[in-house]
Amino acid sequence: MKEFIVVPKYLWDGSAAAVAEHQAVLIRDGVVAKIGGKEQLTAEAPSAQLMENEDWLMLPAFVDAHDHGRGMSPVSFGAPDQALEMWLQDLNKLPAIPHYTACYYDGIRLASCGVGTVLHSHNPNDFSKIKDEMIATARGYKDAGVRSILCPLYLDQNKRIYYNRDQFIASLPEPLRTSFAAGIRDQIMTMDQYLELVEAIRDGLKEEIAQGWVEIQLHPNGGQWCSDGALLRMKEYALAHGMNIHLHLLETQYQAEYAQRTWGKSFIKHYQDIGFLGSWVSFAHAVWLDEEDLQLIAASGARLVTNPSSNLRLRSGTFNMRRAAQLGLHCGIGLDGCAFDDDQDYLREIRVAWLNNRHNGVDGNVPYLDVLKMATSGGASVAASQLSPGVIREGANADFVCVSLNKIFSPYTDPGLDPLAILVQRATRDSVELTFVNGVQTWEKSETFRNKEAQAEKQICDVIRQLRAADDGKRDNSVLLAHVHDFYAK
Repeated sequence: MKEFIVVPKYLWDGSAAAVAEHQAVLIRDGVVAKIGGKEQLTAEAPSAQLMENEDWLMLPAFVDAHDHGRGMSPVSFGAPDQALEMWLQDLNKLPAIPHYTACYYDGIRLASCGVGTVLHSHNPNDFSKIKDEMIATARGYKDAGVRSILCPLYLDQNKRIYYNRDQFIASLPEPLRTSFAAGIRDQIMTMDQYLELVEAIRDGLKEEIAQGWVEIQLHPNGGQWCSDGALLRMKEYALAHGMNIHLHLLETQYQAEYAQRTWGKSFIKHYQDIGFLGSWVSFAHAVWLDEEDLQLIAASGARLVTNPSSNLRLRSGTFNMRRAAQLGLHCGIGLDGCAFDDDQDYLREIRVAWLNNRHNGVDGNVPYLDVLKMATSGGASVAASQLSPGVIREGANADFVCVSLNKIFSPYTDPGLDPLAILVQRATRDSVELTFVNGVQTWEKSETFRNKEAQAEKQICDVIRQLRAADDGKRDNSVLLAHVHDFYAK
């Protein structure tokens, strides 16, 4: 039996209205066994290792509720930030980094800023090898010390262009017209084949799933990319197997326009009409929602995930956080592989989410506790199995982070200010002292862990250089991008 006691200066359990002082946490075999005073817990477990530091603020490990495990930003490969519909056309410049390598490196960076769980929206290198890629993905994250919610993608329509695609293709000059059309294959697999794939992934990762390191979700890639028939089949399967569904939705104004042109109503109203909207589904981005959409989501129990840096970088818009908070929606925060400074710093992402909400002026404020709950219990609610608890409570898995008070209070802060407020305003990954997942230390600000990160960084860079020796990734997409721009602008 492995047990230890953490004694921070302040403890926030993820649900209370304020931090607690003079509280310690007894962790036994990866689970929070008891919360109480230091003397009480040391008397109860006299042989437990004592981890005590007056510099620590202890809180639940964060949940990165939507990401892609790219390992390296597209900017590194000549795919600069621009509107999503144009940016997607540039992703053919990216090298096919092995998923274990990318997710191991990403996982270490996530652990270094207090993340314990990541929802991974999978971009395949090879559609014929998705099962092997997903197993490698899960093991990369696990070896880095991060739980993963794995989402193997499915699409069956509208690849590359959402609406009037034939008209768009006809407008292209040759030889671009022929090459663009040849690259389109909407349905890579049937729905039967997709569900068989999901079962094969679950079987290949049954040990990791049983250990609480992995969950599998169904993943229609996005509303405009998946037919109603596919969505309803996924819902039927998900409900029968106790699974959740996760998809990109309403990231851009053009996606909102697609719904209006297709059904004469929004995606959310359409999904309500066909019976797809419910507590089994979560939507990433969710920027272009109107008041009725938000009311329907609140009534249905569906979850939302905001990706604030990504939405800024890809010119998508801003999430209506204030209204979502007023309605009590279950919301998480995801990095989307597009953190503000290409550094996967989740603590900075919390701040971007808090500041970049749609409302301005005197009524624009969102309580900082709301955004911290989004980063913890809100993100955790996206998982069907509650893979990570998102709170520190007795009986829950011991997923937590300790942040340095000296770092967030430096260079000066008045005594008596709420450390949670200062954390939201100032914290970065440099503030993180320790991260634990399942009671296992996955990060410490030490030479050992920094060397581990440096080695992972060297490994991924070496792999990229090898891939670039075979294909330098030089693609001149300028003519295509000009046509895509004009098509959506009109």
